Amino acid sequence: MVIPSPISLDNQNALSTESQKEGAGYTPDEADRRVIRQFVEALLFERLVKYQVAPRTASSPGALDAVPIYDTQVDFSVGELHFRCLAAFSSFDRVRIAQGTVVQIVENKPTAFRLADLLRAMEVPPAGKRRLLEELTQTIELHRWNRAHLDHHRNPRRELGFQALESAIVEGHQYHPSFKTRTGFSLADHQAYGSEQGNTFQLHFVAVSRDLLRTALPGNEADFWKAELGAATYSWLAGRLEELGGDFERYSLVPTHPWQAKDLRERGFGEALDSGALIPLGPAGDFYHASQSLRTLVNASHPEKANIKLPLDIVCTSSRRNLEPHFVCTAPLLSKWLVSLVAEDPFLQDGNRLQLLSEYAAVSYEPDEDEDTAGLLGVIFRESIVGRLGEGEAAIPFTSLTLVESDGRPFIADWIETYGAERWVERLVEVVVIPIWHMLVHHGIAFEAHAQNLILVHQNGWPKRIVLRDFHEDTEFVPEFLGRPETEPDFASVDPFFETIPLDDGYRMDLVESLRQLYVDTVYVFNLADVSFLLERFHGLAEKEFWNVVRAKLDAYAASGVTEASRIASIAADKPKIIVESLLTKTIHRGGTLDYYEHEVRNTLSREAP
Repeated sequence: MVIPSPISLDNQNALSTESQKEGAGYTPDEADRRVIRQFVEALLFERLVKYQVAPRTASSPGALDAVPIYDTQVDFSVGELHFRCLAAFSSFDRVRIAQGTVVQIVENKPTAFRLADLLRAMEVPPAGKRRLLEELTQTIELHRWNRAHLDHHRNPRRELGFQALESAIVEGHQYHPSFKTRTGFSLADHQAYGSEQGNTFQLHFVAVSRDLLRTALPGNEADFWKAELGAATYSWLAGRLEELGGDFERYSLVPTHPWQAKDLRERGFGEALDSGALIPLGPAGDFYHASQSLRTLVNASHPEKANIKLPLDIVCTSSRRNLEPHFVCTAPLLSKWLVSLVAEDPFLQDGNRLQLLSEYAAVSYEPDEDEDTAGLLGVIFRESIVGRLGEGEAAIPFTSLTLVESDGRPFIADWIETYGAERWVERLVEVVVIPIWHMLVHHGIAFEAHAQNLILVHQNGWPKRIVLRDFHEDTEFVPEFLGRPETEPDFASVDPFFETIPLDDGYRMDLVESLRQLYVDTVYVFNLADVSFLLERFHGLAEKEFWNVVRAKLDAYAASGVTEASRIASIAADKPKIIVESLLTKTIHRGGTLDYYEHEVRNTLSREAP
């Protein structure tokens, strides 16, 4: 079978040799192999190269050592180079390559190769090649450092509590090849502020002239800051500001990440610093450490207190991690709306099916629109899951479900052995899929519900409920499709920006199809598909059976009558083929005329032959 590439790439070959590994006899280590594996998986999945498949043979790369699930030999070409690997074709056309089996074929013999060799042969714009090389090189270096210096790769993490587990999950994105890219971070920055190291640090505070800020705080501002920071810290900051010639009549507080705070002048704040519009106050208050998302910090001093989301002017997993100003101070209004919908919904309240971690306060630095510093200062306060659990309950980041521990067994292995794979999966799907599906079909609201944004509450491994977090930027709805359109928030009352933008540029979408695409991408293709593959590989539950459970639960939901059949049908989630986002293609072309790339895959949940 030959899969043609539908994407036309510029026929350019330019690649800096300065970053290439040199020397004969090169042998890739585990970090090289993982990046190469995920890069090739993305190339094949997004149809960026042509490839042929054949049944695995004894001569397939790694065939004698690979798990039987990798039953397909894949041959593909990049420019004039020929490569081969051992793979499995998984749900939603995801490609899974056996680690260490990607080889270059030279004179009919398997040969190790440098990632730079593959990149040089690709027919992509020179800027894309350079960016890819830089991002993938840093990913390899940081992943290699983590493996050499952290215990998380050597000791199972099953007994860790939620806060510790947030730092101990070092694997990063299971699909994106730039899973450790932190463009702007040095190795020292990675060690100091990366989530993996678990180092704690204080927030730095700046006082900012009120005419440059938009705020969305609950109640009185002074009372808010005293409650969040503690009276002693608030008093110290007030005294420090007074020493520097300011007061809280003219200025308001903005916490900043210490990495961001150390270079404010270099980041474009020189004029604001010189004019006195911005006054650095220094570090103060509780200690924090980074969560999986890096820019969201959890309170190490008081874990029950708010998670703090701060902008970081770095590129992480191919996205710049600033805080888009117009989506900061609307976060509390959005949260209030969503929380009220959940609270007033009998279906969701029955059994406490869905819990939201509210983003209840925000501050955004908003200078003139054309200033480069927009989005570089700000904060969103989000509720912590700690302190919101019932007796006997525990919480884990949903990403834990796809982990394989240092003992060679999945993180969830004991749970599966206790409850049985089929029974546990039925409960997982009921707990995870149905509430998010209900929000989509009943309320008309789609979330970016990928694994990093979900928390699973369980009791001794038995799923209890799903918790959703981090929805201030990527919540979508079509106004006419809202289940309760009269409740739609007036976002323009917080920020006039929302009076002028077209559909698809904010929370409002033009087509219901956009909602389906966000749901399918984040819940199925780049989330539960990883769980289903792990269960087949390690616990013998065929992926087909996993997705049969999903289909059965969706059918039972439809049969319950809680939502009109016409609304469910309008989502068309069982189409034979669906569109998914092309994450690697987006990385290659970042900064071009488009900011979204997509390709078509077969829908595992379709009842029709594609």
